[in-house]
Amino acid sequence: MKFSQAGAGNGRVQMRERHRRDRAITPELRVRFPQLAALRFEFEFKDRGPFPPTPQVTVMHPPARAYFLFPCPHSDCSGEFDLSSASDLLAQSKAKDCHGQLRCTGGRRIDAKTQVPCALVLDYRILADRD
Repeated sequence: MKFSQAGAGNGRVQMRERHRRDRAITPELRVRFPQLAALRFEFEFKDRGPFPPTPQVTVMHPPARAYFLFPCPHSDCSGEFDLSSASDLLAQSKAKDCHGQLRCTGGRRIDAKTQVPCALVLDYRILADRD
């Protein structure tokens, strides 16, 4: 019999599985926001470490699931960034874009016994392409 060990890896696997399940039941972008042709997410990361994650861009088109939880790019982190509220506000407004800053909600393991809060900060910009 194989036992799993609690750790950052297992937390990350559980988070991925939760994201997969939640994304599968989320309506498509064309259903949730029929007025949008696409949403573009631009991410820049700031970290206390010498090597912050590289910038990221994600574009969602009408067939994509309207799922706006993004995992922290640090592979040893259990956190995520929730851009649901910002996406909802942008879609319901007449604005072309919005921007803001979020701090990672997770923790990182520095050894087998010690976990510290993740220090990653996300500067985001969301652009709406309206029909």
